[in-house]
Amino acid sequence: MKDTINVNKRRSLAYLQKENYDECWNISHKYSSILMKNIDSNDLYTLCCSVYGQYLTELKSKNLQLKDKNHNSKNYIQVWSTMLNTVRKGEVEKLGIRLLHQTNCQRSC
Repeated sequence: MKDTINVNKRRSLAYLQKENYDECWNISHKYSSILMKNIDSNDLYTLCCSVYGQYLTELKSKNLQLKDKNHNSKNYIQVWSTMLNTVRKGEVEKLGIRLLHQTNCQRSC
């Protein structure tokens, strides 16, 4: 009986973690869609920083994790950091945004 209770607790926790993970990707997709709509903006870096800030604010307001237990960024945060670095360097700005959006399309439900 005791093992069944522990199994059910772990199963519930795993389900909740998966739901939160999926929600983070869905929120990320929402904000990358905003970037895609404004991809021809003159000041792309400022726009990306602003949208990224809104994304982080929504995650925090919903108490969703930004880092794992080892203090590493979650992969839905890492894709945004990579995109910001790409846009900041001014190399292939639009490609970085498109790659972010494509990743979000693949990961979101």
